[in-house]
Amino acid sequence: MPHMGETLKIIRTSLSLTQSQLSAGIMTQSNYSKMEKGEIDVPFSKMIALLEKLGMSVEEFLYVHNHYSQQSANHLLRLSRLKYNDKERLVQYKKELVSQSTMTTREQELASIYDALILIADQNDYETAKQKVEPIWQRLEKHDIWYLYDIQLLNNILYLFPIDTAISIVSLALKQLKKYKNLRGINNLSANMQMNLVLLLIQHKRYETALAEVERLMDACIRKNLYLHLALCYSRKGLLLDLLGRGGSEPWYEKGEFLLDVMQNDDLKKEIQKEIQQYSASTQ
Repeated sequence: MPHMGETLKIIRTSLSLTQSQLSAGIMTQSNYSKMEKGEIDVPFSKMIALLEKLGMSVEEFLYVHNHYSQQSANHLLRLSRLKYNDKERLVQYKKELVSQSTMTTREQELASIYDALILIADQNDYETAKQKVEPIWQRLEKHDIWYLYDIQLLNNILYLFPIDTAISIVSLALKQLKKYKNLRGINNLSANMQMNLVLLLIQHKRYETALAEVERLMDACIRKNLYLHLALCYSRKGLLLDLLGRGGSEPWYEKGEFLLDVMQNDDLKKEIQKEIQQYSASTQ
């Protein structure tokens, strides 16, 4: 893979910019030239300024730098896309992670998560799996500031915590996310956490609390144009009305299906239908 300077050079020349034009007001042309050659590193603040001149975000630059693909070594991204019963891949990912000579605290925590998921996939041992991830919450519980990595990590393993701990995690995470409200993708992350909590509440038969959460989230989804989440909210409201024996669920199921039909999201529609059948059957 090329170094960062080489990628900057490719982008700069494709836009017909000289080194002097791009570096003006940010750094000397001489230092910029050295950076393109990989002879010196550039301070983060100057890199941001260069990218702003190019009209490019850090995310896009890294995407281009990685040959127009997501970085495959991003274990958190892998975790979010992984089927938790895929033992073979879990073992493979953990092996790749621990093969490094030194591991950061975050990498050690990821290794613990892989251990927990392997236990579930192999032995369906949720109790031991929960013990594996408990130190992660114990660490974060002491901190006043959570970063997005920590929040995404917790969201991926929320179901491994006791329900009251999960409620506390989501409440604290949502407060932390307010600081990131202007960052792209934050609304989706916030809604994902709340939807995961709703499902946990349903699993623990806390239907009244789940219904209150769904109704609060519905309003937010409408304001923020989160239509996939809104479709899920409608369907789960219908499910909760059924579970509470209140009736009036059909209009909510219909609203959810209508939105998914408009968005042509048949996969999510099937998943929701399976979810409704599963939890409806559990009460019969």
